[in-house]
Amino acid sequence: MHSALSACCADEMSPRMILDMALKRNLNVVSITDHNAVKHSIAACQLSKKDSIAVIPGVELTTREEVHLLAYFPNVETLLKLEKKIDSCLPKASNNPKIFGHQVRYDLNGEIVGLDNKLRQTALDMGLDNLVDFIHNLGGIAVPAHIDKDRFSMLSQLGFLDPEANFDAVEISKFKWGKESFHLTDVWEGFPVIAGSDSHAIDDIGLFFMEDINEEISDFSSLKDFFGENKQ
Repeated sequence: MHSALSACCADEMSPRMILDMALKRNLNVVSITDHNAVKHSIAACQLSKKDSIAVIPGVELTTREEVHLLAYFPNVETLLKLEKKIDSCLPKASNNPKIFGHQVRYDLNGEIVGLDNKLRQTALDMGLDNLVDFIHNLGGIAVPAHIDKDRFSMLSQLGFLDPEANFDAVEISKFKWGKESFHLTDVWEGFPVIAGSDSHAIDDIGLFFMEDINEEISDFSSLKDFFGENKQ
């Protein structure tokens, strides 16, 4: 899901509000994956230490090919290392809120502390393969996002999914997941398949979720193991 730090997301989506709604709707494991931004994912990890919910540090990156790529990490320290790489690969341009929307920053109490004025709704100056390698070198997981969508996906931008690629899994849209009755142990071209809620507004949280029948996934480590066991 996204937070207010993503220009495309509702401005009220603070990390605190997201976790409160996730708890209300009985979610066990979530990840905030903002577009080329990590600060609210880190904040949610810090807040979750007092809550009965696991938060996996994450981000949604845009590669040079304009493919959206989800990345998950074992801790906030590795996410901070990635943040430095992100900021060095973004253009030196400011966000235009009239075109993209605001990128609102919140503190741990849910108070607005400012705006992120760096243009983040754009592609990084880094290709897909190099970015996947960078994520893996940090100990993270690389998952092409919503590969079935007609914008910013593997299929829309590159036209194919290479079964030999070094991805850990692939994500499909929640619509395809529901329509074709996918389950957590299914694969696509040999890759484990997942789907996220892609929530952009507070009421969207919890309307879609993946059911982990065997209760195998509780944190980053178990997610990584699950992908490794199911990748063909």
